[in-house]
Amino acid sequence: MRLLTILIATAAVLLAAGSAQAGKSCSTFAKITGYDDASKSITFEKMKGSEPKFFPKTDGSTAASKIPSKCKAKVLSQDSYPVNVSGGRMSITQVRSNFSGKMLNDIDDKTWVPTKLQELIASGEMVAILLRQPPGSDKKAPYGVTTVYMPITEEELAEIERLNNQGEDA
Repeated sequence: MRLLTILIATAAVLLAAGSAQAGKSCSTFAKITGYDDASKSITFEKMKGSEPKFFPKTDGSTAASKIPSKCKAKVLSQDSYPVNVSGGRMSITQVRSNFSGKMLNDIDDKTWVPTKLQELIASGEMVAILLRQPPGSDKKAPYGVTTVYMPITEEELAEIERLNNQGEDA
């Protein structure tokens, strides 16, 4: 249980740090529904209201995640969001796992990000997405996708359960 609390706190700190660093960032849980290769943009089914989701909360958690009120109107007003499928580590849309904190991208492969997006579309899984306005832009600039967190795996859930059980036995 202690580990789960630490993981939740760590995720909250990381999201808050990302928000503070950018100054104009928001995160949301969403199902990616489409990727347009011509415009390099995605569409997604946005989470509305408050629903329990994993980041990194388990299904049994009573905590809820929702779009922060300061972001709700901005995030829900856009129909599609640009992604950077190539570039350096700071400019590419990063794909990350929930726990390792490492970027998974193959930055030398321009098809890597679109392939991962297509996999997420096919799976229909809910993922956490970090949105930001371009640095130095005005308050009306559209948001773009800077980070997509991959869904948690069965192995990761099993490891969390094992560590929680180990902590309760001690």
